[in-house]
Amino acid sequence: MLAFGLFLFLLAAAGRPLHYWGSRAPVVIAEVERGRGIEAQVEEVAAVLDGGSLILRLTFDRPLRDALYLKDGTPVSGRLRASIYLDADDDRTTGLDEGPLDLRTGADHRLEVGVLALGADASEKRPAQALVTVALASVQGGRRRTVWRADDSSHPEAVSVYGEWLDVRLPPGAVSPKAGARVILASGGRSFDGRYRP
Repeated sequence: MLAFGLFLFLLAAAGRPLHYWGSRAPVVIAEVERGRGIEAQVEEVAAVLDGGSLILRLTFDRPLRDALYLKDGTPVSGRLRASIYLDADDDRTTGLDEGPLDLRTGADHRLEVGVLALGADASEKRPAQALVTVALASVQGGRRRTVWRADDSSHPEAVSVYGEWLDVRLPPGAVSPKAGARVILASGGRSFDGRYRP
């Protein structure tokens, strides 16, 4: 009975796509070995501008619930991390300066994805859960300043976890990429980039 209840909780906790992606091609395709290690890895990043909001879809190498919870339903931290850099103006002389050979050079923003495991709280009648957190920082002029934070529990309209996908809807105007803007995925000491196409 406990296993069935856990199944229902996890099913109910699943999010939904924040955009109809259709056959939209990913902006970034990373070279990863599927299912390697305990940490979920990003395989693809898709991007679309919708009503002034940039929406990113991160496709991972496994269903995210497998990375967020142990087999017995216990939430865990540290198995989901991703860093996405955005060079919205496509100018490598502005923003982050990591040197001419580093793909992150020129990035104006950095999006960090992580997970926070919360224990059960009987007084609030809240089960144990894993919160997927996102934070957007401006990295203009070499200085980093957090401009927005959200998680999939308190902001389901902005952060949604479903299957092997994570959708993030940034606030309107937070990042307005021009055509040809770069999207950079930093993963496992390597970087992969691609160009945003409206």
